[in-house]
Amino acid sequence: MRLNQDLDEIYLMQNPALGAVLIWRFTEGYAPKGCGQLPCLPLLFIVLPILYQEQLRNAAIATNPSSGLRVFAGKFKSEQEILFGIQGRMLRLRDVSLASISIAIQSGLISLNTSTTGVESLRPKAPADMDEKITAMMKAAQKLGQWCKTLTIQEVQAILRIKL
Repeated sequence: MRLNQDLDEIYLMQNPALGAVLIWRFTEGYAPKGCGQLPCLPLLFIVLPILYQEQLRNAAIATNPSSGLRVFAGKFKSEQEILFGIQGRMLRLRDVSLASISIAIQSGLISLNTSTTGVESLRPKAPADMDEKITAMMKAAQKLGQWCKTLTIQEVQAILRIKL
């Protein structure tokens, strides 16, 4: 019985539809509809590996929006392996991330400029009556986008110890 519960939990957490919403909120946090520089497609691949990992998700939820990505990553000074694990999770979740990006595009949440690889949010507001845990994840995704917009892609890679 416990195995079925674990499998259900894994499916829910790696659900591409949930991923689509999280990627949309990341994009909205990075560049609110119609404003400024857009995030590039490769940057979207950090969202799910961070928010689908419990310790990283909880740290993102608990970090103030104004603190930034460096403060978020600094919470793992004594547990560097958690940050180093993002790269492996990016590779393992790339199919889920791609499916999520596809769903977000097909649902009209985001659009992709194929000549620049810029990704634009098409809807500014999230639904108000969502499950509390999903709402917290959506807010964390939006914060992650806000943090990344103040950095170059090279700085994001260095802080998170990843290669995009």
